[in-house]
Amino acid sequence: MGIFTALSIDEARALGARFGLVITGAHGLDAGSVNTSYELTIEGGSRVFLRIYEGADAASAEREARLLAHLAARGVPTPKPLPLASGGGSFVAEHAGKPAVVFPWIEGEVVCQRGVTEAHARAVGEGLARVHLAGASFGEPLVTRFGPEDLAARLAHLRERTNVPEHIRNLLPELERQLDRLSRVSLGPTLPVIHADLFRDNVLFRDGALTALLDFESSSSGSAAFDLMVTVLAWCFGDGLDRGLARALAGGYSAVRALADDERAALHDAALFATLRFTITRVTDYELRPRGVVAFKDYRRFVARTAALEALSARGLVEMLGV
Repeated sequence: MGIFTALSIDEARALGARFGLVITGAHGLDAGSVNTSYELTIEGGSRVFLRIYEGADAASAEREARLLAHLAARGVPTPKPLPLASGGGSFVAEHAGKPAVVFPWIEGEVVCQRGVTEAHARAVGEGLARVHLAGASFGEPLVTRFGPEDLAARLAHLRERTNVPEHIRNLLPELERQLDRLSRVSLGPTLPVIHADLFRDNVLFRDGALTALLDFESSSSGSAAFDLMVTVLAWCFGDGLDRGLARALAGGYSAVRALADDERAALHDAALFATLRFTITRVTDYELRPRGVVAFKDYRRFVARTAALEALSARGLVEMLGV
């Protein structure tokens, strides 16, 4: 999983040369389920990270690279992509007809769910808030691929398919009901940039300190309440919702960027939209794929998150988060 495009050492050397690098080694990484990742060793022994985009076109990859450069320049802990050696400000080369971008290697580890502490959660909340603040001055439009219309199209496609398992088909009416309601409510004001996918595997820590926020491929304009609740539900849910972790993460966010009243009021619906979004995409992107094609991600974990949220009132959620 994670290596969809082959890269020989000769190809790695040719690609590295476009970034002014002398490559001495290339090692594929089982990281992620969408793009291909390689660890490249350069002359002198240091390393860089290569991402080959499997679905995005060159324009999308270039826009994401410009976003990362913008955020990094404004203090967000994210690796700034390396520019091409030819100049002109471009960050994107090509390999096998696909966009390829090189990043500095960031030392750090992904924290396992049982290893998440309140200090980790608070640092992640602070980092997310910095993304929202720094992204406010990013002048390029970012369009989500996971808005209500996109999710409705996924559900309609499931309705049309003849090979959908019965347990998924039985789930469709409830997903359609939720989407119909949530499509008609406000999730709060729209920010120019949200991460939209800040799960544990997109954050690195070293010696207890947050070293990098990664993978902005799903970033778009969107609601701060939605982005905050995606992150809370990703980091603060094991067998159930850990209220201490959730409060720490929201507290870290609020210490850097206070939520506005309309953002606070939208938190419960934004959280339900977050669970719905990931339930639907995990059904379409993972549940219906043959096992072993990509790392499996179970939609049932987000069904459980939905149930936990429905047991909380909007007021109860705000009080739990301490915002």
